[in-house]
Amino acid sequence: MKWFAPMFLCVLTACGAESGDAASKPQEVADDVLLIGKIQHRAITESSGIVVSRKNPELFWTHNDGGGKRQVLYAMTRTGQHVAEFRVTGALLEDWEDIAADAEGHLFLGDVGNNDAKRTSIAVYQVDEPDTKETQNGITRITRTWNLRYPKAPFDCESLFVWNDYGYVVSKVFDDERADIYRFSLTNAAAFQTLEVVAEVKIDSPVTGADISPDGNLLAVLAKNGAYVFRISGDVARAAKGKPHQTKFKHEHIEGCTFVPEGLLVTAESREIYLFEDEAFRSGPAKKK
Repeated sequence: MKWFAPMFLCVLTACGAESGDAASKPQEVADDVLLIGKIQHRAITESSGIVVSRKNPELFWTHNDGGGKRQVLYAMTRTGQHVAEFRVTGALLEDWEDIAADAEGHLFLGDVGNNDAKRTSIAVYQVDEPDTKETQNGITRITRTWNLRYPKAPFDCESLFVWNDYGYVVSKVFDDERADIYRFSLTNAAAFQTLEVVAEVKIDSPVTGADISPDGNLLAVLAKNGAYVFRISGDVARAAKGKPHQTKFKHEHIEGCTFVPEGLLVTAESREIYLFEDEAFRSGPAKKK
C-alpha cells in the first residue's frame, strides 16, 4: 500500500487545483487593482516574497517570513493553488524577507530582515530553481552565499531584486524618511561585501518588497501606502530621478511582488493575491504623451 498515499495526495492536489482555479474570479478592490486569488497551502501563513519562475511563467515561488523551520520554498499558481515545496538546506536563514530570480535558472533568497537593527550583517543565498516536474516534495541546497555589511548604521530591509551582475536591496524606512536602494556584486567572491548606495527614491512609507521587470525597463517598489513603479531603462540609479507612478492601494500586509505581462502580481501576508493592472506596470517602450 506504499503507492496509495502519494497517489491519493496527487489526486487531491489535482482536484483541489481544478476546483480552486475554477472558483477564482477576479474582484476589483480599487482602481486598477484586482483580487485574483488566495494562497491555499495552510503552511504559508506569512507570504513575504514572491517571484515568477523564469522556466515556467505559470509557476510562482513564495516563502514565509522568517527562517529556521520555516525556510521552505513553495511553488504555486497565480491564484494560489499549491504545486510543490522544497526545504532549503545548506545554511540557517535568520529573517528571510524576499526572493528574486535570474534568467539562468537561479533563485536568490534574501535573508535581509533586521528588526530593530540588531544584526550587523545580512546575507543573500542562491539556489538552483527546483524542477517541480521531477518531484513535488524535496530539498534544494544553497550553492552560493553573499555576506553583506552595512555602509553605515544597520537598517531594516524586506526587499531584494537582481539585475545583470548585481543584487539590490531597499531600506525599509520609518518616520517619513526616504528609502535608499543599495547594491552588491554577484560576481564578487569575497567573504564579505559592503553594500553600496545607488539611489534615494521618493518613497517615505515602509518598503516591503521590490522587483525589476525581466527587460530591466521597470522597477516596482511595494510600500505600506501602495505600489510604485519607476521607468529606469536598465539603470537602477535612474530611480532617483523623476516622480514614480503610484497605485494608491493601502494594505498593511502586502509584502511580495513580481512582474507579470498584465502588470504587477502582489501577495499579502494575510494570503490574498492581487494584480495591479495599471498600464504603468506593464513593461515596454515609454509611450509618447
